[in-house]
Order: sequence, then structure tokens, then C-alpha cells
Amino acid sequence: MGYIGKEETNLDYQIRITPRFSICPPPGKAHCNPKLCSVCKLVYFCSPECFKKAWKVHKLVCPGLQRDAEVIPLYNEVLNQFPWTDIGYNDVGFFSELFVLARFGLLGTSRQKVGLSEEQGWQLAKKFIPTLALQNSDKCPSFPPKFESNWTSYYEWRGLPIESPAAMLLHWPLSVYACLKELDLGPQIATGPRQKLTVFYVGAREEVHYIPVFGELALLYPNADLDLVMFGETTKQSVERAKARGLAKADRPCVFEYTAPEACGAGTVRVFIDSNPSYTYYRPSRERSEHPDAIVGLNAGLGSYVSWQHVLLGSMEFDIPFAITDYALACLINSETTMNGEMIAVQATMKKVLKESQIADVEKVATALKRERPGKLNMFMQPISKRMDLSRICPGSRNACIQVLTPGKRRDSLV
Repeated sequence: MGYIGKEETNLDYQIRITPRFSICPPPGKAHCNPKLCSVCKLVYFCSPECFKKAWKVHKLVCPGLQRDAEVIPLYNEVLNQFPWTDIGYNDVGFFSELFVLARFGLLGTSRQKVGLSEEQGWQLAKKFIPTLALQNSDKCPSFPPKFESNWTSYYEWRGLPIESPAAMLLHWPLSVYACLKELDLGPQIATGPRQKLTVFYVGAREEVHYIPVFGELALLYPNADLDLVMFGETTKQSVERAKARGLAKADRPCVFEYTAPEACGAGTVRVFIDSNPSYTYYRPSRERSEHPDAIVGLNAGLGSYVSWQHVLLGSMEFDIPFAITDYALACLINSETTMNGEMIAVQATMKKVLKESQIADVEKVATALKRERPGKLNMFMQPISKRMDLSRICPGSRNACIQVLTPGKRRDSLV
């Protein structure tokens, strides 16, 4: 137990998860000569020979694994805020996020969630619901919004008991908010001119099933009109199905709109889903008037899917603020490595992407690719497991950490 063999990974070596982050027993006499990586101290290799073979791959993630180990105390602080995050383990130590969602009745599809009452959509007791029906409500949060960057403070501001599992879904809009704050595009002073923001959301997948939760952004951006445009294979398929059923005509329909009451700042959020037939993934246009104010990608796997490199290169050429989240800092390190200019020069697929992207200022983009992109923990990550299990070798949670790929311009913000 604990080994990943070449039958499962197509690699000619084996690794063993260190017992520090799993319930696997430590390597014993049955293993020839196990070797623990002296840098990350997270991964065992079955022998020095296997370590040598694996190093060309392991060296890419090793620094990230080392940083993940260092942030475990902070990671646990986020998870320990909630009394229910031990739910979801089976008898052999695997954690299932889907089990937790099902336990609280939070599973569903967009057809089931959109257009229903909040009680029907959330399937929770009223006291656990982050209600958006705030007209003449005693649950109207204080204005202007003011809270610290953690779930406990946010729950207090929203009037939610810490026993509420709402964070299992609220992590989507709150992570968008955290990304925009990192890009210095936080809410403006509420008494100033009405703010207008267009945010392109790349790599949308299962969050498309929970679109109404993004209404939360109307409370976070008072005196603002925020348009959130989702791109991804899921959005493309959704619009195509809607067109086939006669429910949509446009390639980018607005599927949700919410305006907060005046007492909460009257912010408005509109959510669009894109299905442009000319591309599967969003590619920045060379027409600057079509660019958004910012791009965010939540758990988009930017370093794993070459298709997303178009948006990265475009954001750097046109200086479009761009931030992503991922499961762990090691994932961000992977992104940094695969985006490295030297790596791109030798990868045929990346050469193809560069050609397709029609980059005009190659030197500018090459310089941007080499820029250091540190990651940090997202205090609004999805709160799931409090302990490491057999399915991970490092801390991991949806939207666990944030990385700015193309920085925004600094300006004053409200909170």
C-alpha cells in the first residue's frame, strides 16, 4: 500500500508516500533500500536507482512540495475553523469531497439549482443559508463590508453560524474575490463613481452547476457592476445543449443576475457563459477593446493543460491582470516550470501555441515568463479534510493557494 507503480503512472520507477502525510506504514524490511528525498521530505523512492531515474521529473515539483510542507500549520488553521471537516473519510483513509457535499445535500446540477428558491437550492436549514434575499431582512450584513481574510470573520459578517457548510460552495465566489484583491482590483470606496468590472473566468467546470452562489460578489462589490464571463469546455457544452432545446440563442448568454439592496451597496453581478464556436478555450483577442479588466482561473490546471497557455501568453503580451488558484503550492511550481521560457523553446507543443497566439512582442512575453511568480495560501479555500490521507502527498484543497501570473495596477480598495 502506498506505492505508485509504472503500470499506473507509465513511469519506470516507484515512489512511496511518506507516513508523515499518509496512513501508510513506513518502509520496512520488505523494501530493498528506500530513499527519502532529502529536500521535500515527502516522497520515498524504492531505491537509489529509482530516485536517479525519477529525479528528472521529481525535481520539477520538489521545491513546491517542500513549501507545501512548510505551510501545513497555516493550512490547518483554515480547516480547523469548521467543526465538520472530519466528515468524508472512508475506512482506508481516503477523503471524498463528494461525500461531504452529499452529506449536506449540496450536490446538484444547474438545472436543479438555477431558478429555485434558496431553500430548494441549498437544501439547508435557513440559519445555515447565506441568503441573498436581503430586502427587509434582519440578516442584511453590515455596510460597508468589513471582515478579515478568513472564514470565521466572513461568517460573522454574513451572520452565519460556523456549523454552516456553506463554505463548501462559497469558496468559488470568495476565491474570485481573493484573486481580484491580489490583482489590486478590490472594491472601491462606495461613495465614489460606480465601479464597472468585467472579469473573464477561464477553466470553468463543476462550478457552472452552482452559478447562483456567485451572487455573493454583489455584496462584496458595492456600488459596482461586475460581469463574470465563464469559459471552458463545460460552458461550451451547456450553451450548445441550451440552444438545441431552444433555451438560448446567443453564444454568450447571461444566465444569472443579482442586485443587492441599497442597504448593502446595490452592487450588481451578472454571470455569462461563453461558447464561442471558434475556440474551445478562451484566447485573448488582438483587439484591446475586447479585453476584460482581469482574468481568473480557479483550479484551472494551467500548468497541466497546454490549451490554457494561449490565455497566459495573451495576458502577458497585453498586460491583462491574471490570477489563478490551485490545489497546492506544488501545482503552482509545476506551472512555473512548464511556463519557463527555456522549456517552451524545446517543446513542440508550446512552439505551436506561440505560433497560434501570434505573439507580436516575443521579447516582452519571454521576459514575463521568466518573472518570479510566488504563491500564497488562499484563506478562502474550500474547507475539506483536516489531515493528510492516502490520496495526497501534500496539503490540497480546492482553491488552496493563489498565484498572480500577470500583475494588475495598484489602486485604493475598500476592504
